[in-house]
Amino acid sequence: MSDVSVDIIKNRSGEAPDLPSGANLSGVSTAATLQVTNLNPTHINASGVTTATTFSGSLKSTGTPTLGLGVTINSSGINISGVATAGIVSATTLYGNGENLTGVAMSIAPISYNPDIGASSLNLSSTGIGITFTKRIIAGSGNVTLRIAGAGGTVVENFGVGSSVTINNNTLAFTPTNSLSADTYYVDMPAGSITNTAGDLDLVSTAWTFSIPPQGLWSWGYNQGGQLGQNSRTNYSSPVQITGAWTYISDNGSHVGALKGDNTLWMWGDNTNGALGDGSNTHRSSPVQIPGTTWSKVITNPFRQTAAIKTDGTLWSWGYNDKGALGLNNKTSKNSPTQVPGTTWSDITGGEHRFLATKTDGTLWTWGKNALGEGGQNNTNDGYSSPVQIPGTTWSKIGGSNDVAAAIKTDGTLWTWGFGGNGGLGNNGTTNRSSPIQIPGTTWTNLGVNGCSRYNIMAFKTDGTMWVWGLNIYGELGQNESGSPSRYSSPVQIPGTTWDINDYKGSMGATASGAIKTDGTLWVWGRNQIGELGINSQVSYSSPVQIPGTTWTAVNSSKNGQPRLMALKT
Repeated sequence: MSDVSVDIIKNRSGEAPDLPSGANLSGVSTAATLQVTNLNPTHINASGVTTATTFSGSLKSTGTPTLGLGVTINSSGINISGVATAGIVSATTLYGNGENLTGVAMSIAPISYNPDIGASSLNLSSTGIGITFTKRIIAGSGNVTLRIAGAGGTVVENFGVGSSVTINNNTLAFTPTNSLSADTYYVDMPAGSITNTAGDLDLVSTAWTFSIPPQGLWSWGYNQGGQLGQNSRTNYSSPVQITGAWTYISDNGSHVGALKGDNTLWMWGDNTNGALGDGSNTHRSSPVQIPGTTWSKVITNPFRQTAAIKTDGTLWSWGYNDKGALGLNNKTSKNSPTQVPGTTWSDITGGEHRFLATKTDGTLWTWGKNALGEGGQNNTNDGYSSPVQIPGTTWSKIGGSNDVAAAIKTDGTLWTWGFGGNGGLGNNGTTNRSSPIQIPGTTWTNLGVNGCSRYNIMAFKTDGTMWVWGLNIYGELGQNESGSPSRYSSPVQIPGTTWDINDYKGSMGATASGAIKTDGTLWVWGRNQIGELGINSQVSYSSPVQIPGTTWTAVNSSKNGQPRLMALKT
C-alpha cells in the first residue's frame, strides 16, 4: 500500500486494520479521522490532521513505533523534537487523559491596569499600583521597578514580588513608600516575576506608563495672619490660588504647612515662637521653604507647633514647647527643625500642645499636654515631653484635635479618648476618658484630615458613608439644623454613600467643614461668617453645598478659631 486518500481507514469487519511495517501514508489531508490499532498501547485517533500531508515511518506493533524524523511514540505518549510546535492549539480534538500536558492553551496576560495605561491618577496611596490578570497568580522572582519617564529613567523604588508586592487571587498591587510627585511614571515587571499557581507558566515581561498631574492649592476664609498665602491679609469668600505643584496641606489655625511634588516643605502664617521653622520669628504671608528635599508629611498645631516626617522615617519638630509638645524631653522652644528620636515614624497628627504619631510597626505614640487624658495613658498628669506609647500594635489611622484623639485599628474598630464634654468622644456620653474607648462598629476605615476639629470628629466607613459627632452650634455636623440639638454624642450620618474614603478627602473644622465625593466634587457646610465656605457669600449652611469644580483631590479645614478652608485640585 502506497497512497491512501479516504475519510476513514477500516478493515472489512469495521475495525482499524493492522498496517504492515514500513507502510507510507500520504495524502491524508482529505481524511477526517485516521485510526490505526496495534500500536502500543492501543491505537492512534487523530482528528483535525488536515494540515498534514505525509506520515512516513515504521508503524509496527512491537518495539517503538516511529512517525518520521523527530516523532517518537512510546508508552508515555508522543514525544516531538526538532519540529515547530506553534499553533498546536488549532487541533479540534485531543485524546487521552492529558496528565502530562502543561501550558496547553494557557497564558498569563493583563486584564486591566491600575492606574490604566496612560492614565492620570491621584489615588495611589489607598489603592496602590497594580494589575489584574487572566489567571490566578503566585509570586515568582525578581523586582517590579517603578521609574520616572521611561525604561531608562531614574528608579523611584523597587518592589520585591515575594515581599512588598501583595498578591490576591489574580491581582497584584504595590504602594510606593513615599508620595509620588507630579510626573510620568513607568512600571516594569520582568519575565518570571509572577507565575501561575502550578508554577509552570511564567509571565512574559510587561510594562506600562501613567502620570500624576500637578495640583493647584486653593484657599479661602480668614486671612488676618496671612494664612491664605496671598502676600496680603485680606479675607476671601471664594477660592484663591497659591502658585505651585502641591501634594499635601496642613492648616490648624495660626500657620500653614504644605508639601510640593519634589518633597520640599513650605510654611507661612504666624511665626510666633518659631512655628514656621525658618530660623526666625518673622510672620510670613507667602510660602517660605524649609531646608531639605525629603519631606513626606507635615502637621501644624493650633498653638504654634509643627512636626514633619522625612522619607527616611525620621521625625522633626519645632515651635512653641511650653508643654513639651515637641517631644524633645525638654520645654525649650525651637525655631528650626529638631529631630525626635527614632527612624520608623510613619504618620502624625496634632492637637492643643501635643502630637499623636504611629510607627511602621503599628504602634501608637503621644506626647505633650495631657490635662484631660488626651495622652491616652490612663492618667491626667501635666503631660509628657517625650513620646509615650498607647497600648496596641495594630493602629492604622489617627486623628487629633485640641483635647480629643481618635484612631482606627487594622480590624476596622474606632477608638477615642480625651475630653468628652461636648460629646466629642462619640460614646453616647460626656465624660472625659484617659484611655481609648471603642465606638460601635467594625467597618471604620478612615478619619477626616487630622481626624478631629476642636469639638468634633469626622470618620468614614468602608461603604462610602461619612459620620460625624460632637458640637453642632453652627450646623457643623451637616444635619440640616443648627443650634438644636447643640451636640450629638454618638455618630450621625451625613447623607450620601459616595463620599471618597481615601486619605485627605474630608476635614472637620472648628466652625466649617468640607469633604470630597468620588466624582471629584467638593462640598462644604457650617458657619460662613467671613466667607469661610468659599461660596462667594456669608450665608451659613447646615447641609453640604457644592464648591464649583469636579477635580478636587484634598481638603483641609482650620481647627481653631480662624475659620478657613484649603483644598487641592488638578
